[in-house]
Amino acid sequence: MKLILDLTFIKSVCHDDQDFINEVLDTFLIEMPKDIAQMNQAVTDQDVVIIGRMAHKIKSTLQTLGLFELKELALQIEQLAKVVPPDLSILTLSKEFIKHMDGVYPNAKKLIC
Repeated sequence: MKLILDLTFIKSVCHDDQDFINEVLDTFLIEMPKDIAQMNQAVTDQDVVIIGRMAHKIKSTLQTLGLFELKELALQIEQLAKVVPPDLSILTLSKEFIKHMDGVYPNAKKLIC
């Protein structure tokens, strides 16, 4: 899975303002680990509702940062969270998602100027 951030979208929106891009990346590096920790706890608790909420919350950030494959995985998790009775394959997908997210942080740190 491609874990390199593609900042094409955000650069076009902010007209290549590096200070703004740095702020977005800083916020990502501060907030995303909290969201992933919450999702990880929900996986441990097998709380499908919280897993779905976290996937929904994270999705737009992934889109903004050009992490399209991870965004699609988050969407798939979000959709599985709506299945009744719960489809426990969501737990495996969520663990995979969390593992991939851990690989994103070093790449994001490299992009801050």
